Amino acid sequence: MVSGIAVPQLVGRNAEQEILAEALASVPDLGSAVLLRGGAGIGKTALLDWAAARGELDGLRVLRVTGSETESRHAFAALHQALWPLMPFAQELTATQRAALECALGITENAPPTGFILSAAVFRLMELAGSRQPLLLVLDDLHWVDPSSAAVLAFVQLRVRQIPVAIVGAMRADGSRVDTSGAQVLDLSPLDDDKALALLDERRPDLSPEARRQVLADSSGYPLALVELPSRPRGVDGTTGALDGALADRLERAFGSQLRDLAPGARQILLVAALAGAGLRTPDLLSAASAVSSAAVTSDDLDLVAGSGLAAPDPVTGSLAFRHPLVRAALINTVGPAVLRRVHAVLARTIPSDDARHLTHLAAAAQAPDDEVAALLDAGAERTLRRGGDAEAALMLARAAELGTDPDARARRLTDAAAAAARGGRAELAEQLLHAIDRDRLSPPHQAVFIFTLSYVHEKLYADFSIPLRLYPQALQTLRALADQPAMEPVRELLQFKLIFVAVYTGTITLWEETDAELKRAYELPRLCGDLSRDPARTAHHGARRFAEFVASLTPDEEVQKAWLLLWCASAVDSFGEHEALWRRIRDRSPNFTTAYIDTLAVDDDNLRGRWDRALATAAEGVARSQEHGNLLSLRSFTVTSAYVHGGRGDTAALAAVEDALGPWRDDAPVFAANQWHTAKALCALGHGDYETAYALASSITAPGEFPCTAEQFQRVFLILVDAAMHSGRVAEARRHVAAGVAADIGTISEHHAFVLAAAAALSAEEDEVGAACEAAYAVPGSEKWPFELARVRLAHGTWLRRRQSRSEARDQLMAALIVYRGLKAEPWIRRTTEELRAAGYTLAEEPVPPAETESLTAQERRIAELAAKGLSNKQIAARLQLSPRTVGSHLYKIFPKLGVASRAALADALRRRA
Repeated sequence: MVSGIAVPQLVGRNAEQEILAEALASVPDLGSAVLLRGGAGIGKTALLDWAAARGELDGLRVLRVTGSETESRHAFAALHQALWPLMPFAQELTATQRAALECALGITENAPPTGFILSAAVFRLMELAGSRQPLLLVLDDLHWVDPSSAAVLAFVQLRVRQIPVAIVGAMRADGSRVDTSGAQVLDLSPLDDDKALALLDERRPDLSPEARRQVLADSSGYPLALVELPSRPRGVDGTTGALDGALADRLERAFGSQLRDLAPGARQILLVAALAGAGLRTPDLLSAASAVSSAAVTSDDLDLVAGSGLAAPDPVTGSLAFRHPLVRAALINTVGPAVLRRVHAVLARTIPSDDARHLTHLAAAAQAPDDEVAALLDAGAERTLRRGGDAEAALMLARAAELGTDPDARARRLTDAAAAAARGGRAELAEQLLHAIDRDRLSPPHQAVFIFTLSYVHEKLYADFSIPLRLYPQALQTLRALADQPAMEPVRELLQFKLIFVAVYTGTITLWEETDAELKRAYELPRLCGDLSRDPARTAHHGARRFAEFVASLTPDEEVQKAWLLLWCASAVDSFGEHEALWRRIRDRSPNFTTAYIDTLAVDDDNLRGRWDRALATAAEGVARSQEHGNLLSLRSFTVTSAYVHGGRGDTAALAAVEDALGPWRDDAPVFAANQWHTAKALCALGHGDYETAYALASSITAPGEFPCTAEQFQRVFLILVDAAMHSGRVAEARRHVAAGVAADIGTISEHHAFVLAAAAALSAEEDEVGAACEAAYAVPGSEKWPFELARVRLAHGTWLRRRQSRSEARDQLMAALIVYRGLKAEPWIRRTTEELRAAGYTLAEEPVPPAETESLTAQERRIAELAAKGLSNKQIAARLQLSPRTVGSHLYKIFPKLGVASRAALADALRRRA
């Protein structure tokens, strides 16, 4: 006991306690997140209690949240638990952030908090509160936290190192829905025999040696089982009676035995508390328990509950808190459905109608179809959607569909539920709901919603485009029926985007033919997207300029509403990197599936701009998140997009690993992904001098002199084709391809298209014209943005200069190329350039060469980078340089891409390379 705070002593968890203590000690200088994972009874809650007590001892303000199955259907229930004590700090938020937070918590009825505005508000609220007193957020039973809260908490967890907050959470071993990004995960193991015996000696010293052996065998090293499982007498034959089922089932039965020993009134109190969740005041609890049992339940019964040790009043909320979730499970599993419905009916009468839990209990109490309850659920779902609780609204709508008697209303409710589930990241639930819909009963607007949602689900879960291809012709007919309904315009634009996306991704010409007619009637952005994607060599002229002009005309709300179309347009003209501020704004206001798409395009952009280490780091994070969220299409997109770096580096082992990861899908991949994969392999072959393979792969995408509409990103393979053709003796084919590009005027599409065309002209120029052609390529505006391709021109130029005996000039060009290749770790190109330098009479020193980044650090940026490399937090750097922590964070956002790194850990090496 120190300063009135008792830190519980745990047996056999020294290693875990050390990790938790280190995480807590790092605050306030560096936030941290540790998640404990393990089965029921493994000791997660005990470790959380230890961390909470230790945090209080260390001066942290402790906030506790316990997820429960009862609360998991209520949007932002967990967030309400966590943030309510911090709401005085909300006055320091921006007006937009405060409005989003108050709407989510049900304080006001503002516009729904979109995407990451709410997450950013919560992050800032914790930062403000933590600056006064560092915070410890303790999260128990994370697998039962409502989905809307879980998404916000995952956002904070991923960025927690930037604020004075420690997060310590616990989840089941199968808690697949819990996002672990940014956290250290500790998988708890059972106690070994020595530690288990030590715990038994401490907690159950009364056991006989035989009983100790028996409990030790039954417990499997689970601490809760060691303490709670009863010892069993031996049978007449000398053996012990077997307990059936998993350990959790045995523990549940052990608690059930204790429950049966309680007086009826005490059991009713516990049952009501189990179904009510947090927040039921003691008078209401006793009143509800009395109504359920039809007999008076008094405070004496509450004393019996406390004396049993199965539950105790929470010191903060006053509601009953169970000793372990299995107590709650034992209560529910020991009564029948009729009793449960009766308890829910009593709770529905007890809890005020304006409380979200009232509606949950009303719906759970219903047995027969009930249109009145279904209508109330409809209204409740609408309110939940206005608060941003998509996943929870989906469950309410699904229950309304079960209770309603009108078949048309059922189809509508299920469609809206599926769409909400998809938006809320519950694609599996959306799929189940979609299968139950009678499409013949859907109105035209809901036909459109159905098609879009079904397509999204199959793309995400299975990377399957067969259903979208089959249904999109029907979607076109639906779109035409909605032509005069402005309220459906957002849905129309989403469907128009999906038409373009699927047509390009699958290379389905017939779908394009049908899409063209629809796009002629579309608004400006879908038409522009069609122009940039349909047949870009002929329809995308001045595309980058047209796109930039359109972006400049958008309002913030339009940016989010049109995000997918904007992202696709930017990718088509390789100008994603020109609009980073736009993507940051969209990311801050968009759901997870949009941010995943942003990250995929960020990897692609980093590939082109020579930020290869960052591209691989982002791709690896994207793969991990996609696996956690069950997004197969996103996972494959990150995997395929990262292959470009491996190809550029000539890393055949890494490409083989990608091939294995893709599995059979690589042979049946949609055209767009197949082209990306073949481009990466062609680039690898080119670097290793296998020009025949490189040419075959490149020409399978775009034959010499042709730019098929199925190769939307033909510019990505343009230079590879020309380079491979020249080195394999196909000079005529190389020059025909360049001439076709000039004739098609592809250089007007974007800066990258212009540079690629000029670079290809340089690589295929007549001998006497190489120098002038290379200089023309260097002179293309923005040529420095594409360092890898620019280095290939310099390598060719240097080689040409060496052949003409201009050795000094040759060395300049070759050294410039070598600096880029070394920075990119492009080993085959390093070797080729080094050989050319030796041929030019230049002996290379072994000193390190700076990386390929073209942008230099300002003096302020370099100082910040140096301090961050030493391990200082944003707050510490800010104090030393007299800046705000947010300013420091903004500088680091710019520093990382300049140095080609993705984390603070890589800063020191990057700075040494630049020294």
